[in-house]
Amino acid sequence: MEALEKLYKELTQQTRKLERDLDMPYLEALTEVIDRLNDRHTEKVDPEVVRKAVSLAVLEGMKQAQPNHLPTPDSVALFAGYLIGKLIKKDDARLLDLGSGTGGMLHAVMSQLPTGTAAEAVEVDETLVRLSASITELLNYPVTYTHQDALRPLLLDPVDLAMADLPIGYYPDEEVSKEYVLKREEGMSYSHFLLIEQAMNYVKPGGFGVFVIPNGLFEHDTDGKLKQYFETKAHVVGILQLPLTMFKQEQAAKSYLIVRNHLAGMTMPKQALLAELPSFTDARAFGGMVKQIDEWINTELK
Repeated sequence: MEALEKLYKELTQQTRKLERDLDMPYLEALTEVIDRLNDRHTEKVDPEVVRKAVSLAVLEGMKQAQPNHLPTPDSVALFAGYLIGKLIKKDDARLLDLGSGTGGMLHAVMSQLPTGTAAEAVEVDETLVRLSASITELLNYPVTYTHQDALRPLLLDPVDLAMADLPIGYYPDEEVSKEYVLKREEGMSYSHFLLIEQAMNYVKPGGFGVFVIPNGLFEHDTDGKLKQYFETKAHVVGILQLPLTMFKQEQAAKSYLIVRNHLAGMTMPKQALLAELPSFTDARAFGGMVKQIDEWINTELK
């Protein structure tokens, strides 16, 4: 804890100084500080301590951001990493993170996977791309960044798994939307629906998608298109609801959605993985749930 606090304090103090001296936005200043970090600052520090300190420094600068733009909570991102590691079961997997933001979820996931894992990250905000790329370099993760609207066509090879912490809202470009199965027939389409479809378009047959979704996702499916998509294109294999105690308001509550692309000859699970996760701080209950999830994955996903 001492090393974490020391590094976090150093990052935020230098960032605030740069912010004042150069009249620079916090996240841009933090990027500069990370770029300047010398090896002597971190060579004796556990990489996970570095990741957590940087994650806290990012959060410090985004306290006033809209809830939909906040970084994925570290506990949520870390559990996503556990799930992804169980699903892909290989040492040289390729991941895709759509709308990667500051990279908090991606870095937490990468920290738990074999060193042969590589990732593609797509983000439209240039400031966030620069910050995330600087953190990636500091942590020495093999991530390639694409700076563009994640819903436009991507020049990417198929990946083993796609992930996203889905931003909830409407997508304003109706010309782009009309290319999607999950478009709305009238008015702007839901960006969170389109991102699921886009992500799974770049996943190999039999590959997975892991998405952080609002609990009310399927309530938005008033025309039944999402339900039909999951019956014909990419199948829902699991929904894990995050503890309601993590959220100030019940309507802000979220879940993990696990989907799998169709593959010829693939056997679907007899029953989807559906569960309400206990509090992450209840070690006994949470350990029991992890054991059940492990057993389900080993039994049902071939």
